[in-house]
Amino acid sequence: MTTQTRRNMAITTAAAAIVATLVGQSAIAAVTTASSPSTPPLLIKTNLLFDGTSFQFGPQAVLVQNGKILKVGPASQISAPKGTKTVNIPTGTILPGFIDMHTHHLVNGVPARRMLEHGVTTARDLGSAEPITAALTNKPYQLRQFFSGPILQAPNGYPNVVFPGSGVEVTGETAARAKVDSLIAQGASVIAVSLEEGGEPGAPWNWHEPAFFPPWATLSNGELAAIVDQAHNTHHVKVTAYFGNDFGAQRALAAGVDEWAHSPCDRLTAPVITEAGAKKIAIDGTIDTEVACEGALDNAAALVHAGAKLFYSTDMGHPDIPHGIDAQEIHMGLHVGFHNGKDYLTALAAALASATSEAGTYLGVPQLGKIEVGAPADIIVTGSSVLEKFKELEFPRLVVKGGLVVIERAAGQ
Repeated sequence: MTTQTRRNMAITTAAAAIVATLVGQSAIAAVTTASSPSTPPLLIKTNLLFDGTSFQFGPQAVLVQNGKILKVGPASQISAPKGTKTVNIPTGTILPGFIDMHTHHLVNGVPARRMLEHGVTTARDLGSAEPITAALTNKPYQLRQFFSGPILQAPNGYPNVVFPGSGVEVTGETAARAKVDSLIAQGASVIAVSLEEGGEPGAPWNWHEPAFFPPWATLSNGELAAIVDQAHNTHHVKVTAYFGNDFGAQRALAAGVDEWAHSPCDRLTAPVITEAGAKKIAIDGTIDTEVACEGALDNAAALVHAGAKLFYSTDMGHPDIPHGIDAQEIHMGLHVGFHNGKDYLTALAAALASATSEAGTYLGVPQLGKIEVGAPADIIVTGSSVLEKFKELEFPRLVVKGGLVVIERAAGQ
């Protein structure tokens, strides 16, 4: 089966959006648009730039043309061709568009255009109904999206016991392997599994009335092993696991799961933290939505110290999370840095990198999340210095997706 066939989605918008495969056979940016060659170039100027890794101070400029970053550097060194649109926000900060590594925007109907207008240019949905279907705008720009499809779960288990429609039940190793095959054929770039037993004080699901009270059934060790093997060795994709306690973490580590869908709610033991760090486990933070959990922030800090990799992730779709950038999640990432002895500037750069360049590298998309020559022109500009007011990230003055202006706000809007 060809990549074209496997990724075939009927998309009709006024902009003639296209489906694009960006990573191997299964990691997809489901909806992207490229600038027309006739699109006028865009020059953006501020006095501060975050390039995805570090801050660049003093007058900075980025020249965008045909969906890519053409030039970047000190403003005095950047010349622009005739007819270039210029956006000059001297008090602002240029940053890459944010990559949210854990959303539920599909099952919760979060509009793609709203996410874009509030700074998220790439979203990774980790639990939605079948068939996997991208969220579209009716504009010439589209949200870049990655998907897991529904979370593989045991009968009467999480997530469907709390969030109907975001999981799919599997019974037996053969059925588990077949479901992995099916999800990959639909365009999944990662496989999500549930090892969530419930019962963690402060967990977000406590705000909802479950169909069955914990403890909840979870996948057997054999089913889990079959899923990981099929994902890794047949389709070469990663597996992310939902759980909230130390036992779930032990099971995930033993099975070879690559990624944890949350920083666990309950406090983890030292041996589990050490092993997760040694294995360089990827952690989707979601610390803001788990703010009532005893262990989420401390676990994230300890895991990073041990060698795990923390990514900006919000669980967008939960009622307490903004439909766009969540500045409080960046704030939590800042405190992870403080817990590990970093100064303010270094800690903030690390938190922002987890939402930009590091996420792009993990997803395997060259230059995604970076402000550098040749990178996708996914750019946001705040109205003030992000060093002083990172809450401003939620209301960017300018958002550019693939070289196209999504929104340009006046000061104070």
